[in-house]
Amino acid sequence: MNVPTVVIGAQWGDEGKGKLVDSIGSNFDIVGRFNGGNNAGHTVIYKGEECKLHVLPSGIFQKKKLIISQGAVFDPEVLLSELEFCNKHNIFPDLMIDYRVNLVMPYHKLMDAANELWKGSYATGSVKVGIGYCYEDRNNRSGIRCEDLLYPEILKEKLENIFPLKRAILEKVYRVKVDLTIDKIYERFLHHAKVLTPYINDVSSFVSNNLHKKTMLFEGAMATMLDGQFGTYPYTVANNTIASSIFSSLGIPNCPINVIGVVKAYTTRVGGGPFPTEQNNKSGKTLQIVGHEIAATSGRIRRCGWLDLPILRFANKLNKFSSLAITKLDVLSKFSKIPVCIGYRLGKKTIYEYPAISHEFYRCKPIYQTFTGWNEDISRVRRKEDLPKNCLIYLRAIEKMVGIPIRYISVGPDRKSLIYAKN
Repeated sequence: MNVPTVVIGAQWGDEGKGKLVDSIGSNFDIVGRFNGGNNAGHTVIYKGEECKLHVLPSGIFQKKKLIISQGAVFDPEVLLSELEFCNKHNIFPDLMIDYRVNLVMPYHKLMDAANELWKGSYATGSVKVGIGYCYEDRNNRSGIRCEDLLYPEILKEKLENIFPLKRAILEKVYRVKVDLTIDKIYERFLHHAKVLTPYINDVSSFVSNNLHKKTMLFEGAMATMLDGQFGTYPYTVANNTIASSIFSSLGIPNCPINVIGVVKAYTTRVGGGPFPTEQNNKSGKTLQIVGHEIAATSGRIRRCGWLDLPILRFANKLNKFSSLAITKLDVLSKFSKIPVCIGYRLGKKTIYEYPAISHEFYRCKPIYQTFTGWNEDISRVRRKEDLPKNCLIYLRAIEKMVGIPIRYISVGPDRKSLIYAKN
């Protein structure tokens, strides 16, 4: 029986999920996105060119059947730009988008930017592309969905009902000048409809009809610690990011799944929020520079720190990882000593997992175990047994302390720089 495979970020994002999906995508019939929006950027190297995907699943370059399920949202402008990129490279996606997917509207982006400015020092670090406000409208039953593109009269009626309230909030509460009009939005979305209509279909039924018949790979757009309920609230996203959300996102009943947890060999974070192992020093700067830690969506420099095992244990509890994929291991070759957070001091207590009370996380002080580095280039290594001894010690310690086998080891940005570890 074919069991769906789900790729989930185990930290705060940017772990390299897109690279892993691109690398292993050839082994699957179908590759899909089931949650999140175009605030998540997956970077893939295609024919030596860096491509940042925000809507299309990373299986695009493997020429697989691609699906976007109703749990996801996206800005049509972003998807159109990615389709143009594909056209220029003679790639013609076999893409299916669910009728029920909600669309990011121009006013969502204005609301996002205005609210971040309103919050001032309490801003959560949103990239201001409107994803949270799209989910908010979905949950308030006032969203525009892909199905509305198929019915222009209904689309116009919805805009006439929804937009005046959005304009009033923007202008009267946030004091933002709004140049948008219903007619401008409507005309632009009629254009979107012409391009996207061939791709819109019933993804849920397609998945149900092919479940266990075809091999399926699903990439989570965001990471575990950004989950809207279990992450470092309020510095989270609006949707659920953990593996079990795949069932409601796809519209299928509970079934066995294979979950790959992707974890960077160190830790990074974009935007605000607590980060116990963050290194605002020479080590953090080295991680930023060597790891090219620039966010694919916003272009912001990522905050960097050492690997945090309590976060990884918590992510495993939520997702039940079948295996781990360690990425950017090559970046650590620059360090002679590599600290790893194995637990936290919380007042007089010692804890080994992310605390249930989010306010307590601010008071957590990392407890480190330091490993000896390997100080040699590993970017050309293609077998686990050929990695330096100290590198293997580092990997085995992670496996032992988390209790999950490492099956994939990334030692560079290219698709080929991935080691498959059978043991």
